[in-house]
Amino acid sequence: MNDLGVLSKILMVALVVTFACALGGAFLPGTASVWSGTACVVILIAVPVLRVTWLVVDWTKSRDVKFALLGCALLVVLATSGAIVFLR
Repeated sequence: MNDLGVLSKILMVALVVTFACALGGAFLPGTASVWSGTACVVILIAVPVLRVTWLVVDWTKSRDVKFALLGCALLVVLATSGAIVFLR
């Protein structure tokens, strides 16, 4: 039930990929730099959301209702702020 080892491996891969994208954004010429930098920012935004979602699922499976509800509340705040950004 506790898949935190898998989550930590995913986060380590994301760290390496983000670092590679950041280097590409800094040193590649032209549009490759823009795409690499954009990928870096997307990963930096998506990985914490993935982590919270993973933990909410894990807390729900272990019947830890308080933490699951707090994680869901955080995801609702993130979704609401994202919707506000796209609607403005």
